[in-house]
Amino acid sequence: MRRKRPELPEVFVGRDAVREGALRPSDLRGPRVRRLFRGVYCPTGVRVSHELRCRAAALTGEGTLVLTGRSAAVVRGVDLASASDPVDVIALPGCRVNRRPGLNVRRVAIDAGDHQPWEQIAIARPERMTFDVLSTGPLVRAVADADRILRAKLTTVARMASYFEGRHDHGIVRAREALALCDPRAESPPESKLRVRMHFAGLHPEPQLQIYADGEFVARVDFGFEEERLVVEYDGEWHGQGSAIARDRVRQNKLRQAGWQIHFVTKEMMVNPDVVIDEIYGAVLRARSARARHF
Repeated sequence: MRRKRPELPEVFVGRDAVREGALRPSDLRGPRVRRLFRGVYCPTGVRVSHELRCRAAALTGEGTLVLTGRSAAVVRGVDLASASDPVDVIALPGCRVNRRPGLNVRRVAIDAGDHQPWEQIAIARPERMTFDVLSTGPLVRAVADADRILRAKLTTVARMASYFEGRHDHGIVRAREALALCDPRAESPPESKLRVRMHFAGLHPEPQLQIYADGEFVARVDFGFEEERLVVEYDGEWHGQGSAIARDRVRQNKLRQAGWQIHFVTKEMMVNPDVVIDEIYGAVLRARSARARHF
């Protein structure tokens, strides 16, 4: 009777699968498997996600790597990286790590208390992970990503500020700058990015402002300029879905009846963020002028 081959796990080291009889050497070049990193594979039918790639990366550097940054955030439940993004890792001091395509290896200092065991390697604790998010990539994206981490309650602004005290790591100045711009009230990355761009343009609305009229709740808005009574809303894709349109129209009417103007920003408009900011600035000036004439 022919012996049944062992089933393949979701990620595996190719030479181990061959040694255990699950695959022939030629199978590693065939349609049954997909290579994730040099020597590490998954079965062709498995959906490749960033989390899967992180697990594959763990098989490449047993005991030598710390998963961190956006990759660690994905493992901890905050989806900051796609399947095509490189996996962020730190090489532990004194460890030799071969660079591989798809693996972003950094050689920086990391305290022993900043990571914990995970799979065959280690994973950064939330504060170290968030530091690496805040200190890398474009500033606007770093703030938006950190907002999501904060909103998920993996850490807090206060804990991050305490973690930064007395540190002189590479990137700490940038990380402090980014942390000062974070706000866990943000409900989406586009809102975070819009808020940061408004900040640098000298526009400082109140995020997630709750508006009342005659003591009754009217609406909670993305951004509100209270003095000018101007609302800025990021118009996400959900607005075009079924009954959401009708509910949104009722909400807009209530805001206008309460004396507020509304300025919308869409995903398509954010392709040209400088134009968006200019338009918001103009809306603020017009609203301010209208209020002055009214009084």
